[in-house]
Parts: sequence; C-alpha cells; structure tokens
Amino acid sequence: MKAKIITISAALIIAIVFYSCQKDASGPKIEFKLKKVNGTTFKINETVQFLFEFTPKTIDKDTLFIARKFFTCSQAPDTLKQTFPAFEGVLKSELEYSFVYGTGGPFNGCVIPVSKTDSLTYKFWVKDGKGNVSDTITSPKIILLKP
Repeated sequence: MKAKIITISAALIIAIVFYSCQKDASGPKIEFKLKKVNGTTFKINETVQFLFEFTPKTIDKDTLFIARKFFTCSQAPDTLKQTFPAFEGVLKSELEYSFVYGTGGPFNGCVIPVSKTDSLTYKFWVKDGKGNVSDTITSPKIILLKP
C-alpha cells in the first residue's frame, strides 16, 4: 500500500513540475484574431479596413502594432504603432484598424522609386501595459493599385 501511495505522489509531483515548465514566462497571451478585411484590392482614396476580435488580459492601455511588408516595391518594411484605451471589465470586443489609401505617409502604397501598383501584407499584434503580447496575425495579400 505504501509503495502505491509513493508512486502516485511521485507521478503527481512530476506532472505538476512538467505543467509549470510549460507555462509562458511572459504572462498570459492576449487573444487576438482577424475577423474580416473589407477587400484585397484597393484604388486610391478607398478605405482599407481590418476588423479584429480582441480579448484583453489586463485593464492597461494597449498598443496595436502594424508591420507592412511590400512584395515588389523597394520600400523597406516598416512598423507602426497605435495605442488605444483600456477595455476595463470587457471580456471580448472588436477592434477596427482602418485607413484611406493614398492619404500620405504610411497610408500610401509604393512610392519608392515611383508610384506603381504593389502588393503587401500587414502583420498585426497587440501588447498591453504589462508586457503581455498576442500572437501575430498576417493579413491576406493586399493590392494597392497605382494612383
């Protein structure tokens, strides 16, 4: 009987140690997924809209990171960030990121060396004030037509 109890206890301790080693040391993952994109080909002055489902882990101010990777343009990849207020007490919400293509700066398409049609993907992730980070979401290929 003693041998069974020791064996069960040892197995329980091993399981607890194994489980605790599997936890993410950086804290809880923020749940973040792409629900909808309003298209894949856009003309100048059209609105590009991404809709996400978002479940915050804390009530801190959160930051949305947006990285662009062009496929044929010589423009270097870049990363933008946008803070948004905390969703205190909210378990699940929607987050929208939208812009009008061609309004300047990061909302232009390929402008280096000359304006031309190009395709790109956007990568999105969220980080909260405590350093918890979501998985990275990659958009479908987006085509921005030559102005």
